[in-house]
Amino acid sequence: MSPLEAWLYLDQMDLSPYWPETAPIPWDIFSARFKAGTVTLEDFSFLSAQQIHAFRIALDPQSYLPSIPSIDVPHPIASDLFALNEPDENALVLVTSNSRLTFDVLTALWAQGITPAYFLLVDCLGSTVDMAMIYGHFTSERLQRALEESDLGSHVGHRNLIVPGLTDSLVEDFRKITGWEVEVGPVCAAEIPLFLGDRWIPPDQA
Repeated sequence: MSPLEAWLYLDQMDLSPYWPETAPIPWDIFSARFKAGTVTLEDFSFLSAQQIHAFRIALDPQSYLPSIPSIDVPHPIASDLFALNEPDENALVLVTSNSRLTFDVLTALWAQGITPAYFLLVDCLGSTVDMAMIYGHFTSERLQRALEESDLGSHVGHRNLIVPGLTDSLVEDFRKITGWEVEVGPVCAAEIPLFLGDRWIPPDQA
């Protein structure tokens, strides 16, 4: 990683839990052969098209995520509700901070599929999620304020949020303060399609 690029937690991904338990080849053997270039995902018929697409992103994230500069100051955007791929009342809701850099990574990832979703940006003073956790800017109260100001409840027919993996320590408080169900997502954005499983819709399934 270049010292001028932000750390996107690519080394924090453990993809082995997503590998089918019934696969005729163990994950560690596949992973080693894939890195050596002796096999491709398409070589394995037990993988669905959705799984191949999701694994491809996670195994080669640099080809799908933008290069993000490392900066010393927050880069805020509006703490608002953003609709992607014409979401309806059943759409996923992903929560993150109101950092322009974080938003750019997530929207670049989302452009690789057609999954309808809402992104709820919490006012963390423009800090990325990791910095917001360090500075104490990502709180249950700020999440509740974002829910109220966005009127999210009127847009979806469920009460389910997917929050960043780095906010795991706050999940119980999130549930208590907001009254919403909370699912903890991955730390690294490139893992999201695998994490979502059948909820992630590749572009060729339109």
